[in-house]
Amino acid sequence: MEPAPQELLADLYGYDQDAHFDTMQLREGLAHQMPPVQLDKFIAAVEGTGDRAIDLETATSLLNAIR
Repeated sequence: MEPAPQELLADLYGYDQDAHFDTMQLREGLAHQMPPVQLDKFIAAVEGTGDRAIDLETATSLLNAIR
């Protein structure tokens, strides 16, 4: 069973609602936690927002959408 998006992102964000991470930080932080294809889809979704960095809520929503 795969961990829920909230669990995948919890360590990276530390549940900090004010933290924002860019795609490089997300890729590095999640590289060993999800399959490369899924990670690529997630990074593409993040890039599709047009924001340079995203918060925990947005990251969780995007990850939920691609699963």
